[in-house]
Amino acid sequence: MLAMAEQNTRAPGLDTLAREAEALTRVLHALEEEHDALVNSDAERLESAIADKNDALEGYMTAKNAREADGISQNLQAVASHPQLSAGQRATGVELASTIRVAGESCKTLNHRNGMLISALRDRTQQAINIVRGNDMGVTLYGQQGNAHLDGGSRVLGTA
Repeated sequence: MLAMAEQNTRAPGLDTLAREAEALTRVLHALEEEHDALVNSDAERLESAIADKNDALEGYMTAKNAREADGISQNLQAVASHPQLSAGQRATGVELASTIRVAGESCKTLNHRNGMLISALRDRTQQAINIVRGNDMGVTLYGQQGNAHLDGGSRVLGTA
């Protein structure tokens, strides 16, 4: 985050850019926490990460809407040439816009990674349920004599 002296010289629109960058950083951290919780099968931690992510996303949308209402674009060229900003404020704006762009791209990548992980975990869970219920025809079961039965048998191993 920028130094306190720089914050005092920022235009109101740049404050919303700063809040937006901070909110996206929070989203990024929550996505990382979500991934760690998924990998470690930690349901309680996952719940907390999802709540943090949703709070951060709400903060991001609020800051983004406020920035747009102030007429400040996230586009680097638009910030760099904004007529109501001084040269120093423009430089700060470009830095903040760049931070938002990079954090946004990272959030997109991490969210996609987490989605793929969730999908894989869901598929494995469904496979396990199908095996237990006797619905998976691709399972090879062995009889008492060690003979393979490719039909999977007709007995349900359990119910959930």
